[in-house]
Amino acid sequence: MKVSKSDLSVVQNLYLLQVDLAEFLHSDLSDPQERRVARERMREFSSLLRQADWRYMGGEDVLDSLKDVQQQIVRKINSPQAAKKQVASPARKTASKKAKTVPKKKLAKKVHTRAKPAAKKKTAAKNKKKK
Repeated sequence: MKVSKSDLSVVQNLYLLQVDLAEFLHSDLSDPQERRVARERMREFSSLLRQADWRYMGGEDVLDSLKDVQQQIVRKINSPQAAKKQVASPARKTASKKAKTVPKKKLAKKVHTRAKPAAKKKTAAKNKKKK
Protein backbone atom coordinates (compact mmCIF):
# COMPACT_ATOMS: atom_id res chain seq x y z
CA MET A 1 0.00 0.00 0.00
CA LYS A 2 1.42 3.31 -1.09
CA VAL A 3 0.77 6.32 1.13
CA SER A 4 0.20 9.62 -0.64
CA LYS A 5 0.78 12.99 0.92
CA SER A 6 -2.74 14.13 0.08
CA ASP A 7 -4.28 11.21 2.00
CA LEU A 8 -2.14 11.97 5.02
CA SER A 9 -2.91 15.69 4.85
CA VAL A 10 -6.65 14.89 4.81
CA VAL A 11 -6.26 12.83 7.97
CA GLN A 12 -4.08 15.49 9.59
CA ASN A 13 -6.61 18.24 8.80
CA LEU A 14 -9.37 15.99 10.11
CA TYR A 15 -7.61 15.62 13.45
CA LEU A 16 -6.99 19.38 13.68
CA LEU A 17 -10.65 20.09 13.03
CA GLN A 18 -11.60 17.49 15.63
CA VAL A 19 -9.74 19.51 18.25
CA ASP A 20 -11.54 22.70 17.17
CA LEU A 21 -14.90 20.95 17.26
CA ALA A 22 -14.18 19.55 20.72
CA GLU A 23 -13.78 23.13 21.95
CA PHE A 24 -17.16 24.03 20.43
CA LEU A 25 -18.66 20.95 22.04
CA HIS A 26 -17.61 22.18 25.49
CA SER A 27 -18.77 25.76 24.94
CA ASP A 28 -22.39 26.91 25.20
CA LEU A 29 -22.67 28.26 21.60
CA SER A 30 -24.94 31.08 22.73
CA ASP A 31 -23.26 33.63 20.46
CA PRO A 32 -24.67 33.57 16.88
CA GLN A 33 -21.20 34.24 15.44
CA GLU A 34 -19.80 31.29 17.37
CA ARG A 35 -22.59 29.02 16.10
CA ARG A 36 -21.91 30.14 12.52
CA VAL A 37 -18.20 29.33 12.83
CA ALA A 38 -19.06 25.94 14.35
CA ARG A 39 -21.34 25.16 11.40
CA GLU A 40 -18.59 26.08 8.91
CA ARG A 41 -16.05 23.90 10.70
CA MET A 42 -18.60 21.10 10.84
CA ARG A 43 -19.06 21.25 7.06
CA GLU A 44 -15.29 21.06 6.55
CA PHE A 45 -15.05 18.17 9.01
CA SER A 46 -17.85 16.25 7.27
CA SER A 47 -16.21 16.76 3.89
CA LEU A 48 -12.83 15.57 5.15
CA LEU A 49 -14.43 12.63 6.93
CA ARG A 50 -15.93 11.44 3.65
CA GLN A 51 -12.54 11.76 1.92
CA ALA A 52 -10.46 10.16 4.66
CA ASP A 53 -9.26 6.59 4.41
CA TRP A 54 -9.60 4.71 7.70
CA ARG A 55 -6.38 2.81 7.01
CA TYR A 56 -4.38 6.03 7.47
CA MET A 57 -6.07 6.92 10.76
CA GLY A 58 -5.38 3.81 12.77
CA GLY A 59 -8.45 1.71 12.09
CA GLU A 60 -12.18 1.67 11.65
CA ASP A 61 -12.78 2.31 15.35
CA VAL A 62 -11.06 5.70 14.99
CA LEU A 63 -13.30 6.52 12.03
CA ASP A 64 -16.35 5.52 14.07
CA SER A 65 -15.28 7.74 16.98
CA LEU A 66 -14.85 10.68 14.59
CA LYS A 67 -18.36 10.06 13.25
CA ASP A 68 -19.63 10.11 16.84
CA VAL A 69 -17.95 13.47 17.40
CA GLN A 70 -19.61 14.71 14.22
CA GLN A 71 -23.06 13.65 15.46
CA GLN A 72 -22.51 15.24 18.88
CA ILE A 73 -21.54 18.56 17.32
CA VAL A 74 -24.55 18.52 14.98
CA ARG A 75 -26.84 17.89 17.96
CA LYS A 76 -25.17 20.67 19.93
CA ILE A 77 -25.47 23.20 17.09
CA ASN A 78 -29.10 22.33 16.41
CA SER A 79 -30.16 22.06 20.05
CA PRO A 80 -33.03 24.30 21.14
CA GLN A 81 -31.17 25.17 24.35
CA ALA A 82 -28.39 26.91 22.42
CA ALA A 83 -31.00 28.79 20.37
CA LYS A 84 -32.82 29.93 23.52
CA LYS A 85 -29.61 31.27 24.97
CA GLN A 86 -29.09 33.20 21.76
CA VAL A 87 -32.46 34.99 22.11
CA ALA A 88 -32.08 35.94 25.78
CA SER A 89 -30.72 39.41 26.43
CA PRO A 90 -27.39 39.55 28.28
CA ALA A 91 -28.59 42.18 30.78
CA ARG A 92 -31.49 40.06 31.95
CA LYS A 93 -30.81 37.17 34.25
CA THR A 94 -33.11 34.21 33.88
CA ALA A 95 -33.48 31.25 36.15
CA SER A 96 -32.90 27.90 34.54
CA LYS A 97 -35.92 26.40 36.26
CA LYS A 98 -38.81 28.27 37.75
CA ALA A 99 -39.97 27.16 41.16
CA LYS A 100 -43.39 25.62 41.13
CA THR A 101 -45.92 27.49 43.20
CA VAL A 102 -47.99 25.29 45.40
CA PRO A 103 -51.46 26.64 46.19
CA LYS A 104 -52.15 27.16 49.86
CA LYS A 105 -54.52 24.73 51.48
CA LYS A 106 -57.94 26.15 52.13
CA LEU A 107 -58.86 25.96 55.77
CA ALA A 108 -62.36 24.83 56.55
CA LYS A 109 -64.47 27.39 58.41
CA LYS A 110 -65.11 26.50 62.00
CA VAL A 111 -68.76 26.04 62.84
CA HIS A 112 -69.70 27.34 66.28
CA THR A 113 -72.34 25.28 68.02
CA ARG A 114 -72.55 27.40 71.15
CA ALA A 115 -73.68 30.95 71.42
CA LYS A 116 -71.08 33.47 72.35
CA PRO A 117 -71.03 34.57 76.01
CA ALA A 118 -71.45 38.23 75.04
CA ALA A 119 -74.62 37.38 73.13
CA LYS A 120 -76.10 35.64 76.19
CA LYS A 121 -75.54 38.66 78.39
CA LYS A 122 -77.35 40.90 75.95
CA THR A 123 -80.32 38.60 75.72
CA ALA A 124 -80.44 38.33 79.51
CA ALA A 125 -80.42 42.11 79.78
CA LYS A 126 -83.27 42.36 77.24
CA ASN A 127 -85.32 39.83 79.19
CA LYS A 128 -84.93 41.87 82.42
CA LYS A 129 -86.13 45.00 80.66
CA LYS A 130 -89.21 43.23 79.36
CA LYS A 131 -90.30 42.18 82.87
